[in-house]
Amino acid sequence: MEHGAIGIFQLLERSSLGQLIRDAVYLYPVANVAHVLAALVFFASVAIMDLRVLGALRDDAAESVIARFRPVAIAAFVALLASGVILFTPEASAIVRNPSFLIKLGLIAIGLLNVVWLGRAMKSGYPGMTARAARVPAALSLALWLGVAAAGRYIAYI
Repeated sequence: MEHGAIGIFQLLERSSLGQLIRDAVYLYPVANVAHVLAALVFFASVAIMDLRVLGALRDDAAESVIARFRPVAIAAFVALLASGVILFTPEASAIVRNPSFLIKLGLIAIGLLNVVWLGRAMKSGYPGMTARAARVPAALSLALWLGVAAAGRYIAYI
């Protein structure tokens, strides 16, 4: 990574937010637990939606399941972002060079693009029927978000 970019992350570490996180006894550990719990809720809600698109949980229409669980997934994703900022800030210049973190960011970007693909594929089916075209992005979604979790967990070990 370019030296100037690292300087930005060093400034973030030295910012008042970075100092606050380092000085607060419980903030980092609480953010860590919140990040894990939000990841569990996020993946559970995504898995329910994706599994329905793949043909499981047939008691409800896929659109109904998605309408019910998408707000949960979005709220959990926002909690992941917020807790992730707290976890990232005090060690930003080191974490931004961590290959596992970079893989995690790449997988998140691909996962978000996949959400768009899945949404478009869902619209290509007949009303009340899940489009076959939605199965590939639904299966890919499961793999991508599990990959994000694995890469995130691996950050501590690289």
